[in-house]
Amino acid sequence: MRYPADHKAKTRARILDAAGRVFRRRGYHASGVDAVMAEAGLKPGGFYAHFDSKESLLAEAIDQAAAAMRARGVPIPDGPSGREWASAFVAGYLSPTHRDADDDGCPLAALASEVARAGDPVKQSFEAALLRMASRMSTDREAPDDRTLAVLALCLGGLGLSRAVFDETLALRILAACRTLATEALADGTPR
Repeated sequence: MRYPADHKAKTRARILDAAGRVFRRRGYHASGVDAVMAEAGLKPGGFYAHFDSKESLLAEAIDQAAAAMRARGVPIPDGPSGREWASAFVAGYLSPTHRDADDDGCPLAALASEVARAGDPVKQSFEAALLRMASRMSTDREAPDDRTLAVLALCLGGLGLSRAVFDETLALRILAACRTLATEALADGTPR
């Protein structure tokens, strides 16, 4: 049976999409290649025709998942970058809706602790996604200022903590407190 010319590329994209969901839902270390391939509707044996290793899959999945956040319902505002965009981003990013989107939410918040123990290619992919997000938030697109990096760290950490606690009231308080602090930091003026 002959496959269309774009079959391999489409299959690879399905695997990446499935990996992004599985890794965010279960964690990288708790997910095997079998689970990723099952999520993609494929047999595990075909994995190595597309990727050298599970870690190389993670590196690419982070990049694809970060790029696809808007398409998946993560509230990322349209329009120009900068402080106004960043304020709208903070409001959506630190929302209960995004917190509950563990399959399709931000891969940076979901995978930060696991990426810290990964190899250089995974860290480089994570860093590139982080810097792309920071450049959209910053008034200086070439070199995000320290305030922008701090606000982004507050967003990632706040989202992660709100997902990790049991008490719903506490989870909502964490989101609200981080939203308030991040918004105030952005409105505080020029970078220090």
